[in-house]
Amino acid sequence: MASHDATDPQRRVIIIGAGVAGSLAARRLAESGIQVTMLDPALPFPLDPERRGALYMKPAVDYNPETRLAHQAFLAAPEFYTRLQTEHPEIDFWSGTGTLSLAWNEREQQRQEKLLARNQWNPEFLEPVDSDRASLLSGLELGVPGLWFPGGGHIRVDALRQAALSHPLIRVITAVADGGRIQPDTDFWRLALPEGGTLEASTLVVATGAATNEWAPNLPLGRIRGQLTTLPATSAAPKVALAGAGYALPPFHGRVCVGATFDRDSGLGTPDAPSDRANIENLGHWLPALAGQLEENHDPGHWVGFRSTTPDHMPVAGHLNDRFVLAGLGGKGLMYAPLLAEHLTALISGSPSPLPADAAQRVSPLRFFKS
Repeated sequence: MASHDATDPQRRVIIIGAGVAGSLAARRLAESGIQVTMLDPALPFPLDPERRGALYMKPAVDYNPETRLAHQAFLAAPEFYTRLQTEHPEIDFWSGTGTLSLAWNEREQQRQEKLLARNQWNPEFLEPVDSDRASLLSGLELGVPGLWFPGGGHIRVDALRQAALSHPLIRVITAVADGGRIQPDTDFWRLALPEGGTLEASTLVVATGAATNEWAPNLPLGRIRGQLTTLPATSAAPKVALAGAGYALPPFHGRVCVGATFDRDSGLGTPDAPSDRANIENLGHWLPALAGQLEENHDPGHWVGFRSTTPDHMPVAGHLNDRFVLAGLGGKGLMYAPLLAEHLTALISGSPSPLPADAAQRVSPLRFFKS
């Protein structure tokens, strides 16, 4: 680990937001020897077992810039999660089961066929499988082919956040971050500490997801509600993460997770029964082998969050005005966050970025302000 002077504000960073993006940015910075103070009103203590997610991607038919970035991110993510899991075996968050993307209808089957015809993929990243192999991998009678991503898997999100924040150079503060607590000075940011006194840091990182507009009001970020549903597992449960017109995750503590809704016009921050019903009905369209059993269950669990989205479907990671921003990851935060956290750390520390120069420009918040 690099040497660190805890009294030097030049070696301190304040991060607002301890979601996946903020927590992983804190971890990457701490691993580079930089002291991090993290502020969030809802840190992952205690853990919410209902909040889960899949590591998956949907490559475009043509290998466009968005797919190239997603490809790089998808390769980086399981490597990071496996290392972090090894460093924190006491916190069970990562299940590297692989992810199976199903050709669940004729349109998706045609899309996958074009994708395979136009690109040469390394089978360690992506492998086409017929219906028999898909059924064997998943543990369900599927009757459809798909794309197998061996590096995929599923994640217990709050446990991931806890593992990421478990570093001696990361301090976590449960508090609302606002202008009264964090203020810019001539050379540094000043943070009013809950116990009194202030902390100075050279750098402020905003990673507040769908609330990022409060700190970067000029960014064209959207906000889309998503509710996921968990139900008691039956004898027929997936063995791998499954993706189609949604996702279905293997049991954890005896519960299968399905979702998530895509509610563009809803600001409802609490779970509701119609969203649970929508998740089960949607599952019936693309994974009837599982939906038929789960729909008989009447003990749903749920979790609600809001995706941060951008008009060009590319994430935001970079310097804007006097702060850094990490946002706009949409529904792909578990895939993008490890790579973009490393990129942001490189920008802050002055080390080489893992992103090619054109990719760094494409994710920069400054792209929205070019004439």
